[in-house]
Amino acid sequence: MRWRPEAGRLVTVMAVCFGLTVVITRLYLMASGYPKIGGSTYHIAHALFGGLLLVIAALVALLSSARHALTVTAVLAGIGLGLFIDEVGKFITTDNNYFFPLAAPIIYLAFLCIVAVALFADRRRIRPPLLALGEVTVAVGQLTGTRMRPEERATLLAELNALDSSGFGPDERELCDALTSYLNTVHADTRPALLVQRERRLERLERTLLPLPALRIGLIVVLLGHAVWTVVHLVLAVFIISGRHMPDASLDHLLDVSQHHGWKSLAGLAIAAAAEVLVGIGCAAAAALWLRGREEIAVRLGIWSSVISLTVVNVLASYFSQFLTVFTALAEALLLWLLIRYRARAAAGPHR
Repeated sequence: MRWRPEAGRLVTVMAVCFGLTVVITRLYLMASGYPKIGGSTYHIAHALFGGLLLVIAALVALLSSARHALTVTAVLAGIGLGLFIDEVGKFITTDNNYFFPLAAPIIYLAFLCIVAVALFADRRRIRPPLLALGEVTVAVGQLTGTRMRPEERATLLAELNALDSSGFGPDERELCDALTSYLNTVHADTRPALLVQRERRLERLERTLLPLPALRIGLIVVLLGHAVWTVVHLVLAVFIISGRHMPDASLDHLLDVSQHHGWKSLAGLAIAAAAEVLVGIGCAAAAALWLRGREEIAVRLGIWSSVISLTVVNVLASYFSQFLTVFTALAEALLLWLLIRYRARAAAGPHR
């Protein structure tokens, strides 16, 4: 299978659009009282709009060879898939139950699978020289007639220079020489692209608002708070499984409190509780190690604790409380991103 060089980025865009679409759709429907489109006779489900966007995404990918066509395809596919799978509860139940508890774990697992594909696609692979030459040729063709930035040209030249041409035939050698000659002579636009300008501005804003010492203190506090939250989460799990009701009716709706959970649900909750305990211990240990100066181990432990929470605890917890899990997952994803950003900035130097 030939992987696109930008496959990881494209699938990541799709995953982000997919996740945001599901969250925004569910929050909007909950806030608006679950309105219906179509009157008393018809019900136009938003899964239909999702299918329409998936068709449009396929047409864009098939018809357009523009430089940003694949990015547009990834955005449309992510939104379309999010709208479609949001109604999975109706597809797996005989009574078309949108609120079926198993729907939330299915949606969450689908999102995690796409994220896993994005991470796998983003890995650097050892490519045969002929395949690498073909990818460079395609990339040069897409950049022809557009603003080629110096870093793009430098990357392509580096890939050409790194090719092992010992197995090339005369045609491949001639193509390689022609591409090298073209890249060395083509005019590169030294003006920063719009996305590059925005990225630099965001980096400057990040350094201003979140200097490394302040970010370090904030992450330690958040890790300690996460450890405390695991205790609260376990208490909420007891409320859910026991069928007790919260003092406020809106909290009952948020937690999806029900007395109709069977032994399989109890087993899932027990696994989630055990994983939650591990996450709490990991976050507390990470904060303690960080305070003792063992920063590298602390950051790594915090990252793995967040990953376990996102991939194990939230999948099982979403069966019992889909809306609470949405907010929890968003907060934990933000924590994971901040930990990864801190590690990258710390490795780049104290001024990053």
